Amino acid sequence: MTRRPDPFIQALASLMGRAETGVYAPGQPVVIVDEARRLKLSTTPVREALAWLCGYGLVERAPAGGFLAPRLEPAVVVDRLAFRLHCLSVSVNGAGQAHVGGGRPSEDPVEALSGHMLRTVRATGNAALADAYGRVASQLRQLAEAERRVFDDLEDEARALVDLFEAPGGGGLPEALGVYHRRRMDAAAVLVLEAEAGRAEASDVGDAAP
Repeated sequence: MTRRPDPFIQALASLMGRAETGVYAPGQPVVIVDEARRLKLSTTPVREALAWLCGYGLVERAPAGGFLAPRLEPAVVVDRLAFRLHCLSVSVNGAGQAHVGGGRPSEDPVEALSGHMLRTVRATGNAALADAYGRVASQLRQLAEAERRVFDDLEDEARALVDLFEAPGGGGLPEALGVYHRRRMDAAAVLVLEAEAGRAEASDVGDAAP
């Protein structure tokens, strides 16, 4: 007998994916009834999933009730990037070697880099660090498409870092991670503008769909 998926888990996975990829326009409401209808669920698991995502910083509570897609702020983005860099820095040993080697091969070096960073933090065995990293990584995933538009060398940059993660000894990795993150900190305002424009465009397309 096939086991039906848990409604909360189903709602959480869908809503998190939509929030991370910019389906919801900044500052606009995430309508519980509409999402429940789309997912063919009751409103209860959708409301619970949205409340959980508030803790992840992917949605926020509206002043008059309900939920909103948050606006991105450059200063907040800089803080999140700095924190992600800190998590990675403490997850790499003093010799500059990652605690974990190569993972599954990926044709997309950007995805491969994301996987290496996550595995490096998890390999510390520090559950609190891994949880904190997961939250900030999820928040920064909202900038993924903006980075592709802003940085024309994104794949080459990611590929070079992947090579450092996979090289014996990982020499130069801490410095390269610092350069990678500071580049994004310096471009935070531009990335936010691009991300907000992309989210608004995605929302318009969704509204126009039958």
